[in-house]
Amino acid sequence: MNDLFDTTHLQNADTDTAPKKRKNNPEQLRHQLISAAKDLMIKDGIANLSIQKVADAAGTSKGGLFHHFKNKDELIAAVIGLFIAQLNTAILQQIEQTGQVAGCFSRAYVNVMFDNDDIGLKSEWAGLIRAINGDAQMQSQWNDWLGQKLRQFAHTDSDTKLSIVRYAVDGAWLDTTLTDDDAYYQAIKAELIGMIDG
Repeated sequence: MNDLFDTTHLQNADTDTAPKKRKNNPEQLRHQLISAAKDLMIKDGIANLSIQKVADAAGTSKGGLFHHFKNKDELIAAVIGLFIAQLNTAILQQIEQTGQVAGCFSRAYVNVMFDNDDIGLKSEWAGLIRAINGDAQMQSQWNDWLGQKLRQFAHTDSDTKLSIVRYAVDGAWLDTTLTDDDAYYQAIKAELIGMIDG
């Protein structure tokens, strides 16, 4: 056969240079969207969050975003859900180390909020933690989680003074005047742990 009419090499060349189709990984895209929304909520505030900005930051279209979240509220709920899941994991890890002793949930709540750089008061989540109280939907998500934890640990954490300790921690998240002074944080933490132990 004459090489001039042999088009096999052209067909192979076409398939070699054809753009590779991106593998469809819906879970990865969902995670990217939640992460992008979280970053934008921290940077610009929840009120300034837009679907288009989230889609752009995640490298997808608005249609791709709407495939996973039907609206902005559902996306915000997913971000808060991620925060709660990470907080829950950190608290349960603390309790696993100490055992289910008196005040174990409240102690873990204090320790995680004051010492955990990934999820606590000094983490990038701090601004969103403050915003939870200003939004009924986010507050409802938070209350559902906290209520479930308090029922789960009712045998260890139903003492009124432990409620006061947890309220003080919640007040610390709302305090925008807290400094980055670690000694100050540790002094507050020590007082709260002292109330649990006292």
